[in-house]
Amino acid sequence: MPTYDFVIPGSYFCDLIFTGFPHFPELGTEVYTDAFTVTAGGVLNTVVALNRLGMKTAWLGAVGNDFFSRYALETAEQSGVDTRLIQHLDAPLQRVTVAISYPNDRAFVTYVDNTPPDIDLLAGIVDTVDTRHLHFPGLVSDPRTPEVLQRARARGISISMDCQHRPETLDTPPVRDVLAHLDIFMPNASEARRLTGEGSLDAAVARLREIVPFVVIKDGANGAYAWRGNQTLHAPALDVTPLDTTGAGDVFNAGFLTAYLDGRELLDCLRWGNVCGGLSTLGHGGTATAPDRAQVEARLGLA
Repeated sequence: MPTYDFVIPGSYFCDLIFTGFPHFPELGTEVYTDAFTVTAGGVLNTVVALNRLGMKTAWLGAVGNDFFSRYALETAEQSGVDTRLIQHLDAPLQRVTVAISYPNDRAFVTYVDNTPPDIDLLAGIVDTVDTRHLHFPGLVSDPRTPEVLQRARARGISISMDCQHRPETLDTPPVRDVLAHLDIFMPNASEARRLTGEGSLDAAVARLREIVPFVVIKDGANGAYAWRGNQTLHAPALDVTPLDTTGAGDVFNAGFLTAYLDGRELLDCLRWGNVCGGLSTLGHGGTATAPDRAQVEARLGLA
């Protein structure tokens, strides 16, 4: 098995993205939009973005025999992603999201078939896979997660986790224990407030820092923040006019983590994340529009 920079456990989505709405759809009416696209999303937003930045990245997940699975797998393969850790099921594994996207926000309608738990797939390889870093695109609150993360950390693998919109709170077992096994927690501002039950971002971060030593917060047009030790840093958002924000947080993660594994300063990590996330909003979805390393370095004046 090869040596990876990143292993990313997670599920694909096939995103059907509609943009250019005159108004939000209402029951009993029909709305025509200006643009529509189909793109592979979910875990692939981060996986493809990391690969495009030159990081050796493996997707750990499952696909079925349905159209949407085939489309996601084909997207990964055409993007040069290592798919050797993919489980192939002889059954449908449909994971579809309709995104109603506005320039600064979006709403989703989603359908998923029963999917093998990511933690089961990871548990089977965590003691043998050769990777520098393990990143979870969303909060994994399975009760088996802390033990699997502990095994990864014992092998010197660093670990990060995003949150996504989830019903769990810090009082939901084993969320606190999961966070305590992370090196970096990377929610957006609304997810941090929801998870902690706090009304302000400062209060939410204060509670999270009691559990995890390194917190990164994505806050859309307000930029991104990081807290590590006695450091509190902010980097402004990229000055762009977004077309679609679907997947932007996932692509931010790819930029931030690439810079982090490159050994860059923390403020530079935030800047890499903001450039990657910002540039991804200039097209539809995350996989199609995530920048490559040359584009990021040019935007940062490093070329």
